[in-house]
Amino acid sequence: MKPRDRVPTHAVLVLAGVAVALTFLASSGVLRASMLVLASAIPLTIVLVLLARRRVRRAASWTLLCAALGVLTVNGLAWVVDVSRQDADPAQPGLVVDVTLPIGYLLLFAAAIAILLPFARRDSGGLVEAAVLWLACASLLWTVLVHPALVATGAPLGVRLYTLLLIVLVSGIAGMVLRAALVHRAARPALAYVCTAVLLTLVGNVAIVLTTDAATGLYAPWVATLWILGYSCLAAAAVHSTHARVAEGAEPPSDRLGPARLTTLGVALGLNPLLAGLQEAFRGDVDWLLLTVGTVLIVPLVVARIAGLARRQLEAERALAHLATHDELTGLENRRAGLEQLHGALDRVADGRSAGVTVLFLDVDGLKQINDTHGHGAGDALITTVAERLVTTLGHGPCVARFGGDEFLVVDEGGPAGDALVARLRACLDRPVPYGDLVLGTGASIGVHHVGAGERATTAEAVARADQEMYADKRRRTAERARERAGDRAGVEA
Repeated sequence: MKPRDRVPTHAVLVLAGVAVALTFLASSGVLRASMLVLASAIPLTIVLVLLARRRVRRAASWTLLCAALGVLTVNGLAWVVDVSRQDADPAQPGLVVDVTLPIGYLLLFAAAIAILLPFARRDSGGLVEAAVLWLACASLLWTVLVHPALVATGAPLGVRLYTLLLIVLVSGIAGMVLRAALVHRAARPALAYVCTAVLLTLVGNVAIVLTTDAATGLYAPWVATLWILGYSCLAAAAVHSTHARVAEGAEPPSDRLGPARLTTLGVALGLNPLLAGLQEAFRGDVDWLLLTVGTVLIVPLVVARIAGLARRQLEAERALAHLATHDELTGLENRRAGLEQLHGALDRVADGRSAGVTVLFLDVDGLKQINDTHGHGAGDALITTVAERLVTTLGHGPCVARFGGDEFLVVDEGGPAGDALVARLRACLDRPVPYGDLVLGTGASIGVHHVGAGERATTAEAVARADQEMYADKRRRTAERARERAGDRAGVEA
């Protein structure tokens, strides 16, 4: 057989589980009980080998799975011992069987939660919502099928509580695993195996209740095959090549607070009270067990989900507000926000509430030439560096805004800025800007206009005066560079 024609290991494990299940159904007594031991022992051995060889990622989750399978193997061995006793009552298992089964389930729950942790960090809201929806489905399942069957067999309160908790917990985990499988395509095969195992566990526990004979206390033998197949699916998930991608999590789809989503959560929240009202109306008896357990589980999850959606909505609104008032490239305030800052400062100056305001208008040298010669990436690097230097030099007091492509506006409220501040700005802006293997020359023309206390000026007037001063400074700097070039030529000719 060619290597590409070989049956994958995960498929072999599933087929082995099917074979064990069929043997279980075809046998009886000790041999049948031994099949349950084999069903958990084979996956246990496989996962232990993978852990020993460090072939699995996020070993903690698979270690918990090993612990669960180990306890369930002990449970199966105890059942073999009970069955081998001649005087044993098949409907009354021993203490070890009673104790190890819930412990094994708890460890399986813990392993499933550990597997879901990478998704919880990125998609906690989606997982919570999936759990809520499946808990609501579990309430319907309990009300329609499970609870009537337990009442018919005369199950005591402890058994009913244990069964209810088992069904709702397995349902919640099934919803979360299914959500993860739908979102994370790269890990979908491995997660599909885990989801199948959880669903088989859910169906098995419901089937126990529905097939238990009230007289003998025994349930249908085929129910155990569901656990056998579930164990094989867990082993298949561990050996599938995509199990390593499970640890990476996945980017969730957009999480928006919409009417459909809120309606769904509202229905899930009100389902248990509605079921209680229907029971009271038609039977005169309310299932207080479901109402209590369902409320305790669903209400906090729904509240957490709505709070998470509201928080995301608030963050989105803040992000939009930030984008509306800030320049995307530099992170500085944009033209609109800078003019609003200047307008407020001019009002305070006119009313005598401020000592004055200095308006600086800066035009960066050579941006178009750098864009044309080296590309817009170099131009963006130049503008970003200029913005950083302005903020560093001016500190957090003055408002620094990007006014346009190569223009910046500075609003410094207080006394006259003076020539010292302009000199500091020139010094920081005249330094070359490194960009990869290039060194970009820069500088800026700076116009300064001061409005003193009690003076009245509009925003447009203040900006126009600073803009005029900037152009005057540009002409002076151009003339100085021309004189320097003329002097250099004269020196060379001499």
